[in-house]
Amino acid sequence: MRKPGQIVLALIYALLALNAWAQVVLALRGELSDPPILIGLQSLIGIAGAAAAWGSWAGARWAAYAVVIHGLITATMLVLLDPILGLGADARSSLFIAAAVVVAWSFLFAWYLNWLVRRREAEMTARNDPAQ
Repeated sequence: MRKPGQIVLALIYALLALNAWAQVVLALRGELSDPPILIGLQSLIGIAGAAAAWGSWAGARWAAYAVVIHGLITATMLVLLDPILGLGADARSSLFIAAAVVVAWSFLFAWYLNWLVRRREAEMTARNDPAQ
């Protein structure tokens, strides 16, 4: 049985993946003028977000890793937005703060998913233990 937090995380990462893929599709159709590096980063974010959503939904052991990878790629993109787009010094500090928040939330969500998986495995082991 899926826990409510597990369902919420699966939905969050599914929406984040969908948003990244929408950006890629719009850029490839010529509706956005994003540089190729940004399209590539959005593609990686879409892949990692889809993996995180799927892993979260399935309660997979590797889901926490997918969440962290998604967060690190997203944070990298945020930090690189200034050099890629030339946003200026005012935007730079905000982008670094946003990147730090993304990394922090990713590690928090990864910890939670890891805790859920370990808890489920412990419950399954206890149920299958004939000594009890």
